[in-house]
Amino acid sequence: MPWKCLMFGNAARPKAKFTVWLQMQNILLTADRLNKWGMMIDTKCSLCQKAKETRDHLFVECEYTKAVMHKLMSWTQNQSIVAGSWEQHVQEVIKRAKGKSKEAQLFKMLYSELVHYIWIERNRRIFEKTSIGWERIAKEIACVCCVRAPPRIVDIVQRYSF
Repeated sequence: MPWKCLMFGNAARPKAKFTVWLQMQNILLTADRLNKWGMMIDTKCSLCQKAKETRDHLFVECEYTKAVMHKLMSWTQNQSIVAGSWEQHVQEVIKRAKGKSKEAQLFKMLYSELVHYIWIERNRRIFEKTSIGWERIAKEIACVCCVRAPPRIVDIVQRYSF
């Protein structure tokens, strides 16, 4: 498990870390997986409506997710993750999350909350037939990270203006 660095020393909410664990194990119940099990459901991504919903699409290729990620990365004055594949995405995430630096700790929390919020928004659109814009999702993630930031990194979190 090279991605275990996302689990330890992560100030994200437990449910966000659990969603990342499911994501990394590829056991989130995405539309493509449900369809393979014989469920007759729409397999189109509920966030962008442009492609088949897979884990890789939802977290690497989807324009909605990319917009949220870009906003969060610009908030923390970092480059967005640009990856052509799931494997490249995971490598970049691990690279940014490794270590005990304040930046690595903030990234772990941000990434975990991002994954969780994307999954929640996906479910909201499917089951409640309502949606929230990517700008609001990004603000909510930033707010959660500001509130949950441990004392060691609170200074860098408060330094960024959203």
